[in-house]
Amino acid sequence: MKNSLLAIIILFSTFAFGQEDSAEAPKIAVKVPKGETVVLKGISIKFLEVVEDSRCPEGVTCIWAGRAIVKAEVTTNGTTEQKLLTFGEVKPGEEKNTNLYSSAKFAINGLALKPYPTSTNSGKDVNYVLLICEEKNIN
Repeated sequence: MKNSLLAIIILFSTFAFGQEDSAEAPKIAVKVPKGETVVLKGISIKFLEVVEDSRCPEGVTCIWAGRAIVKAEVTTNGTTEQKLLTFGEVKPGEEKNTNLYSSAKFAINGLALKPYPTSTNSGKDVNYVLLICEEKNIN
C-alpha cells in the first residue's frame, strides 16, 4: 500500500513540475471606428475604408474562409502613409500584413475587423470598427 501511494505521489509531482510557466500578457485593443482617428504613443491612425470583406459569415458553409482588407492612414513625425491590412486568408503570391507602425521600441498592429459577418449583417450599412494594439519589441 505504501509503495503504491508513493508511486502515485511521484507520478502526480512529475506532471506538476512538467508544466511551463510562460503566460502571454493579454493584448489591450483600441477601437478605431471607420472614418475616425486615434493617437497611440504619438502615432496617428485613421481608419479610412474597408476595401474588401469576403469573410465567410458565421453559420454559413463556404468554400473559402475569406478575408477582410482595410485601408488605414498612419501619420508619424509629419509623414503620412497609407497601409493595407489583411485579416484572414491570403491568395497565392500575397503576404498577410497587419502591421501599421514599427520602431525599435514598439509596434502597432491590427488585431481584427469587427463585426464579423453573419447572414444578416452583411452589406454597405455595417458600422465597422478596426481593433489595433501596441506590442513591445523585445530585442
